[in-house]
Amino acid sequence: MASIYTQFLFLTVTVLLTLFILQVNGHGRLIRPPSRSSVWRLPEFLSQNPPINYNDNELFCGGIHQELDPGTNCGVCGDPLSQATPRDNEINGRLYKGIITGKYSAGQVIEVEVDITAAHKGYMEWRLCTDPSQENQACFNQNLLQLNGNLGTKVGVDNTGIYRANLRLPDGVKCNHCILQWNYRAGNNWGVCPDGTGSVGCGPQETFRGCADIKIT
Repeated sequence: MASIYTQFLFLTVTVLLTLFILQVNGHGRLIRPPSRSSVWRLPEFLSQNPPINYNDNELFCGGIHQELDPGTNCGVCGDPLSQATPRDNEINGRLYKGIITGKYSAGQVIEVEVDITAAHKGYMEWRLCTDPSQENQACFNQNLLQLNGNLGTKVGVDNTGIYRANLRLPDGVKCNHCILQWNYRAGNNWGVCPDGTGSVGCGPQETFRGCADIKIT
């Protein structure tokens, strides 16, 4: 009897530890329109044979903390800068197949979705690069997308779950291939604030990213 109880206890602890590890390892993923790493999760794109990345919620630049937002010591689509180019989630990288996952109109208000699997506070923003031959942060920074209703650009992160936001695409911007960048700057690390005091959320923070290929007519 004691042996059976010991085995049951061991199995229970193992399962709980596994669940805990799964919770703390995950962070977030762009799922609508799906990023290059998450296309495979949506059934409507399976016929295009998207590559599978089970770690699509861990695109945090290899763990680098970003002093600036958007940080430049980070691959534009969440890959580590140390990775040889083309990086996995960038154009011509291992996870890039050129699959257009969103089709919109110029000036349209679009709904985006992000799955946060482990909340690290902070906030999310979205940017648009209209020239895929210039897939760099400078290109994305030309179009910081606004939330519909004059609500600014930032969506705060407090808990895990699905986050939805309505973004307004720029008027007059059309492209057969644009790139939507999701940028999530976490805020759970302690750092020095601009006034010299210390607080959670100040100073360098982790950055999570995802890139989705879209079309605007």
